[in-house]
Amino acid sequence: MANGDGLRVDVRILGLSDVQRAARALPADARAELREGSRRIARALAGETRAAGRAESRPAARAASTVRALAGATPTVVAGPHPLLFGSEFGATRRFGWYARGRYHDSPGKQFRPHRGSGSYWFFTTVAAAQPRVDAEYRAMAEAIIDRWDA
Repeated sequence: MANGDGLRVDVRILGLSDVQRAARALPADARAELREGSRRIARALAGETRAAGRAESRPAARAASTVRALAGATPTVVAGPHPLLFGSEFGATRRFGWYARGRYHDSPGKQFRPHRGSGSYWFFTTVAAAQPRVDAEYRAMAEAIIDRWDA
């Protein structure tokens, strides 16, 4: 999902609506524990995503420095805003900014990798690869909290 400021991924958790329904019945302390566990999972995912950006290319490494986890009931990872974010994530078919000037017309260098359309180079690819693990971690953590506080 893209917004005006950068990229944002709300990780989808299978069975999330059931967990959220059960969590609403829990005391405030249990809900705070659920948010902290969600933040811990999101921080780990943000670290993996930053590492993938650093390994991808120099522009991606600069854009990856903006990747961070947000606090909330579900793991959320955000990247941006950064001018190199979309070019390093999706590639480009032309030159931008100072590199679009006429004197660089015959330059063999590329500003960004080839455009992939909606295909990802580092951000969404990393999140998709981590999805099964994040799903399992979140579900196990939420079920443990619900069982402990519900008893």
